[in-house]
This record gives sequence, C-alpha cells and structure tokens, in this order.
Amino acid sequence: MGMPTAQQRLDSLKEEIRAVRDRVVGIVVRMDDIRLQQIPQIRADYALKIGCWEQALLEAELSARRARRRLALVQARVNRGEQPQMEEVEQTLDDELATWMVKAEEARIAYERALSYITGMRVMTRAESGELKRLYHRLVKRLHPDVCHSTEDHRAGLFQIAQAAYANGDVQALRSLEVATRHLDPACDDLSDAHDLETLEQELELARIEEGVMAERLQQLEECEEMRLGTLLADPEWVTKRTTELRRAVEAWERLRDECDERLRELREDTDEH
Repeated sequence: MGMPTAQQRLDSLKEEIRAVRDRVVGIVVRMDDIRLQQIPQIRADYALKIGCWEQALLEAELSARRARRRLALVQARVNRGEQPQMEEVEQTLDDELATWMVKAEEARIAYERALSYITGMRVMTRAESGELKRLYHRLVKRLHPDVCHSTEDHRAGLFQIAQAAYANGDVQALRSLEVATRHLDPACDDLSDAHDLETLEQELELARIEEGVMAERLQQLEECEEMRLGTLLADPEWVTKRTTELRRAVEAWERLRDECDERLRELREDTDEH
C-alpha cells in the first residue's frame, strides 16, 4: 500500500479537524445542558424537597432566638425594678437580629424563585426535548464564540438569545433562530480552501488542545456540588433522612420559642400584679 498523496493527507487532516471541532461542540452543548437545564432543575427539586424545611428551620431559629432574647431583656429590666417597654424591647431585637432577618428573607426569596421555576415549567414531550437539543447543537456550531471564533457582536447576541431559549425549553424560539441564522453557516468552516499541510497540522494540534481544555471543564462541571446534590436527591432514603433531621430541628427551636414565650407571659403577669 503506497504512501498517501499530499491531497489525501490534506483531506485527512481536514476530516480530523472537523471531527475534533464537532466533539468540542458536543462538549459545549453538554456543558450548557448542565448549566442551563440540569442545575436549575436540581436547585428547584432541592427547594421543593429540602429547601422548604431549611427555610422553616431558619424561621424557627430566628423566632426562638428572638423569644429567648426578648425574655432576657424583659427580665433584666424587671430585675432593675423597671417597667418593661415592649416597643423598646422589640426595636432592640430588630437591631440585634438584623443579620438573621436578612438571611431569612434571602432564603425565602430563593425558595420562592426556585418554586416559581418549577410551576412555570412546561413539560416537553420526548420528541420536543430531542428537537431542542438538535437545534441548540446547530446553533452552538453557528454562533458560539469559542466554536466559530467570531468576534462579531451580533453573533454573540444571537447566541445569548439561543441560550435563554434553551434554558426555557422554548423549541419554537430555537426553530425560528435556526432558520434566521442559516446564512452564517459558511463562516464556521474555514478549511475548504486550506492547502498548507503545516498550517493544518498546527490547526489540528490547537483543536486537540481546545478539546482537552473543554473536556476538563466538563468533568469539573459534572463533578460540581449541584450535580452531586442531584444524585442525592434521586435517593429517597437520603431525602427522607434529611427532611426528618430538619423537621426535628424545627420542632426543637419551636419548643424553645414556646417555652420562652410562656416564661415571658408569667413574668409580665407577676410584674403587673406588683
């Protein structure tokens, strides 16, 4: 079998470069699928199963801390022979517990945002889901700056629209965008007129380096905290164990709050009698 001709070597290099570039596109699509679809779903699932209890725990702890501190402030005034001014006490509590109150509010907003994501989702059929991925794959090849190596602002802007549509599962928007950007396809293939072996070999090496970098990023993303959390959420035993722990903690803080409230009530009754 004879040595490949120069043209055969050129064609082989171009085929290899295109194959590597296509694998890079696949990696990019997989990364965006994790970032734009899987992780938001995991966060929403976590909020639904666990986050509600975490928020309840935070609220219960804040309420108990407030009740315990209220009791201490009133007791201190009574010990000094002063009549407790409850408005003043409550203002002191607001000042002292401001950080906790902000934390509880942030948790509430995060929970409601995650829940809103779930309730606003439209369930796609398997066919729609497959089409969504196929369309996005084409648009990544056409518009993604790391794939097309384009610095055109309008192309980057179109890709942001594609990302938003993909994140929202909007098949119709991706269909429209795919049609509207077909004229951009030729700019993504710069190999047709390449005839220099050394240049193509360098391009292949660069493409392989890019593939390695992107593959490493994908691995890091697949092993991130949210993805590990997704694995845990799929385990009913872990979910049950975690929610049981949180429920018991909520109940403990609520008992402490009730005890402090009852002691405060008794203290104020004794004070009023005297």
